[in-house]
Amino acid sequence: MKITVRTRSGLRHESALGVTPPGPAATSPKPGRAALFVITALATLMSLAGCMVGVSEAGTTDAVVIAATATANEPAPSLSSADLHLLSSTGETSANGVAYVVSPASGQPARLPLTPRRADGQVEYGPQRPALLSANVSRITGRLRTEAATRPFDLLGTMLAASRAAPPPATMLLLSSGVSTAGGFDLRAVGWAEPPATAAATLKHRGLLPDLKGWTVIFSGLGETAGRQPALPLPQQTTLAAYWLAICHAAGATACRVDESPQPLRPPHSTVPVPVVPVPVVRSITGPHQQMKSIVPADLLFRFNSSALVTAADSYLGPIAEQEIRGGYFVAITGQASPDGGTAAYNDRLSVLRARAVEDRLIALGVPPTRITRVRGVGTDHQTCTVHGTLDESRCAQLRRVVIVLAASAAATS
Repeated sequence: MKITVRTRSGLRHESALGVTPPGPAATSPKPGRAALFVITALATLMSLAGCMVGVSEAGTTDAVVIAATATANEPAPSLSSADLHLLSSTGETSANGVAYVVSPASGQPARLPLTPRRADGQVEYGPQRPALLSANVSRITGRLRTEAATRPFDLLGTMLAASRAAPPPATMLLLSSGVSTAGGFDLRAVGWAEPPATAAATLKHRGLLPDLKGWTVIFSGLGETAGRQPALPLPQQTTLAAYWLAICHAAGATACRVDESPQPLRPPHSTVPVPVVPVPVVRSITGPHQQMKSIVPADLLFRFNSSALVTAADSYLGPIAEQEIRGGYFVAITGQASPDGGTAAYNDRLSVLRARAVEDRLIALGVPPTRITRVRGVGTDHQTCTVHGTLDESRCAQLRRVVIVLAASAAATS
């Protein structure tokens, strides 16, 4: 009889066991001891193989835990091409690959196999392997299509539930817009100006982070919104990714990354209303004497405590520059800061530097310098964002802004 053991390294260990041939050797005790040694060695190998749950033949983890937030304000859960590749490669390279799909309603995981197996439970290495693997992945995608949240989501809570589905080392795949509106990290209270490292450190200090040691965490679908939630401008998408990566690292994960590959955008399944997170938008006001005022939230143009324009700033300054070039208007630029951080002198200087940065960019976009009549910073302009003794981040966000006025006469910009 020939016994074959497929180890986690992919090597095959074979040994021939059977009746000792007749002859002098049959009376010798040595073959019996040799056979016993082989049997003992094989038993040890099998025991070790059984203890190596969580490590695949390719050195990656066997378990992939998939948790979707699936609220009414984000697309229905779906897998990107990179997500599908992750599942397929885990099932292909692992002798014990499995996926756990965590329900957003109950927080409980459903166990679904990844490694292709025959009807008798043995791993399929033959010609049926691709078809069985594809069927396993299809069952997972089918399960995800039915998921729907029954309450506003707390992505920290989702991460905690996912971390309980399987022991590390493992991979956590989070299908979520990331626009969390409950729990310790509610974006309605945090806003878009908090430094990511500070936000993560605060959550850790408060004991609100899950233990992600040994986990590889992948965020898929960050920033993708639906339903009543407005689309996130590019600067806010960037900030959102920075928030969750900082939180992931602070929670001790082995690796944290954002999957930016495209995925199908389907209408949400959940019908339970959830809160909306405000996002900054440019407001345009037409005044007397052909005066046109654009109020551009600073969160669309700058990072926190910075006067360097973000890459996406041209999306908002470009149309204003084009309007000036077409109409030959005069331009006035005023920077304003919020009083929630820094001294009055600091806010005065920051508002001036931001106004000058906008001036420089408008000139680079084609606005003649001679048409810019005034550039100033007014600091907080004696405004407050405290309501009933409590800091109101949404009010602070409205005060952080750059106001650009276009007018037919220089006098109208003063």
